[in-house]
Amino acid sequence: MRFLFKAAVALSWIAMLGVAPGIAQTATDASLRDDHLALVSTGQQYNGGQTSVTCSSNDGNRKYCGKYNPNQVSLAKQISGSPCIQGKSWGVDGNGLWVDRGCRATFTIYGGSSGGGSGGGWWHQDPNDKWPPQGNWHGGNWGSGGACFYKNSNFGGDFFCMRRGEQNNSLTGGYGDQISSIRVFGGAKAYIYDDRNFGGPRLVLSHDAPDLKRYSVAGKPGHSWNDRINSVRIQ
Repeated sequence: MRFLFKAAVALSWIAMLGVAPGIAQTATDASLRDDHLALVSTGQQYNGGQTSVTCSSNDGNRKYCGKYNPNQVSLAKQISGSPCIQGKSWGVDGNGLWVDRGCRATFTIYGGSSGGGSGGGWWHQDPNDKWPPQGNWHGGNWGSGGACFYKNSNFGGDFFCMRRGEQNNSLTGGYGDQISSIRVFGGAKAYIYDDRNFGGPRLVLSHDAPDLKRYSVAGKPGHSWNDRINSVRIQ
């Protein structure tokens, strides 16, 4: 009886507030979703779309390593003997992520990236594009090599590129399971994985692959690498 009395009181309060139990639960769920979106928008870590990039000021001068928004970037690990201090020897401005004064470090990139493969949208081919990538094209810093990933075979259709030292543990945002050809340049190697978080079968490419249907997946007879890549490392 005491339990029934408490339940009746609780229901009466809900009725007085004009909120049905189901609606109250929906409001709570919506609040949780809003909190999750707030974490994403402020660049804090969340599940999916996280990449890393190494940026080096080997000559002591400023070096840019891709165009990102300030709230996408955090310092993961300093590699250099010279200190990496935000605002002094590394930072993000209108031209992207930069290092200076001998700073060399690995940075974590959250969400979309000028390096592609992070939910930032496929790139569209332009007749004026040069091969291999060079200069300030899509954020620059292509001199160390990298790889480009295409929706269609023979390097056709929309695509994205990543630099040597970049990786993506989860090809979200429409990239996963949609790659049909790969172009490698500058002596880099593309490590492609069947599963997220660099799991499952792996294939290493140091040369162009115009048709991934011709590449078999180890341990999975009858399956090719076409439309099944879910995480990538470029070294």
